[in-house]
Amino acid sequence: MTVLPSLAARASQVARLTLVVGAMALLGLIVVEAVAAADPSAAPSAPGSVTPSVTPSVTPSVVPSGLPSPGASLAVPAQGTCVTCHAAIDNAQHDITQKWSESVHGQNGIGCADCHGGDPTSDEVTVAMSKEAGFIGTPSRAAAVGVCGTCHSDVERMRQYQIPTDQLSKYQASVHGQRLLNKQDTRVAICTDCHGVHDVKKASDATAAVYPLNVPKLCASCHADAKLMEPYGIPTNQYAIYEKSVHGQALLVEQDMRAPTCASCHGSHDAKPPQSSEVVGVCGKCHTATQALYEQSKHARLEVGPKCWTCHGTHDVAKPDETRFFHPTAPEIDCTTCHNPGDRTLILNADRFTRDDDRRCDTCHHTDSIIYAQAQGIHNALDAANTAYMTAEDRTAEAARAGMIVSDADVTLSQAKTSLIQGRAAVHTTKLSAVATLTDEAAAKAAEAQKFADAKLQESTSRRQAMVVVLAIILVNVLALYMLRRSIHHDRGSA
Repeated sequence: MTVLPSLAARASQVARLTLVVGAMALLGLIVVEAVAAADPSAAPSAPGSVTPSVTPSVTPSVVPSGLPSPGASLAVPAQGTCVTCHAAIDNAQHDITQKWSESVHGQNGIGCADCHGGDPTSDEVTVAMSKEAGFIGTPSRAAAVGVCGTCHSDVERMRQYQIPTDQLSKYQASVHGQRLLNKQDTRVAICTDCHGVHDVKKASDATAAVYPLNVPKLCASCHADAKLMEPYGIPTNQYAIYEKSVHGQALLVEQDMRAPTCASCHGSHDAKPPQSSEVVGVCGKCHTATQALYEQSKHARLEVGPKCWTCHGTHDVAKPDETRFFHPTAPEIDCTTCHNPGDRTLILNADRFTRDDDRRCDTCHHTDSIIYAQAQGIHNALDAANTAYMTAEDRTAEAARAGMIVSDADVTLSQAKTSLIQGRAAVHTTKLSAVATLTDEAAAKAAEAQKFADAKLQESTSRRQAMVVVLAIILVNVLALYMLRRSIHHDRGSA
């Protein structure tokens, strides 16, 4: 009976203690709010003092690991209210915040206010998204370039990420940037069209639109759009042509990351079509040895002369071979095709030929000219060396199939191939002597390899002949033994 009053007394004490703790917690919250209100650094900035290009007062140091579902109750996080509120509005806004949290910006603490402005410390819409707090909402396409450029041209900001800071200046000088800045053409590509908006990824991310294997399709998303390209008079079949080219096959089919993308030739942030005076340097970024050979040629010394794309094309670059020297039937040309009939100066503008069939030596050099004879000499030298190499290769393969060791032939054949490749590259010098020296080496090595292969084949034939003789001897011996056996059995039987 005495236990019940004791329990009641203890329950009363616990209730009083709970009230005291609750009152203290409430008082603590009031004090914290008062201190925050008195802290000038926590107050919204004065009008005009906050822009999307200025570092926000609160920079998230922790990326939200889990976003609230749409419609969930909200709690003000330490890193700001933008994500918390927008994630709970609806599925579309939740998707945006999720993409941001997984993006390179979200992972590195670049928050909403960096681009959109506003006060991420307030959970009041009228405060967080007020003009006084610098809120601009969705930047226009023209303004978005400046928003991105504000950070990406800041050396101090970008140093830690080892990102170059000249993208904005390059873009401003590009065809896209010039039309946007000078003609207010908002249809041109801006940063977000290529890199994304909230889902910005590293260029090394294989799922990023700017990953090298994805760049051609990224560019085609605009440049294959007939309606979008119509005002500019730009053809829309470049991607379809590139897909079938030697470059496109290497990149898209073989996934060879060394193969050029659109950006390799046209630039990325500084995108523009290469001029005739630039194209040798553009191609030379990859084909350095070939560029050096071309610069030794007469073509390079001509004021208006053939460039790389004159013979190889642009988006439709084909694999070169000896069949591309001449037309099956030489085209009819006369002196006025290339020269001024008055002073005989060169008038042919061999900048580039749009038709692949025109990319032949005899398009410019008629069959009765000395230069045509030189081109024919180069062709014949390469053809002879290639024929010698192919013959030696076939004989070596035949010897290998016969079970012979053909290492000597293989090594010599490899040397012949190297000289042949060098001879083909030397075509860019337009010098018959330079080509012939290398093709002669290739032919000589091919002949040597064939000699090794022929010797192995002869050895194989001799071995087979010897084997036949041995088998014949064995067969004769077996037959003789058999006859001897029969004779012995016959003698025993008659005895």
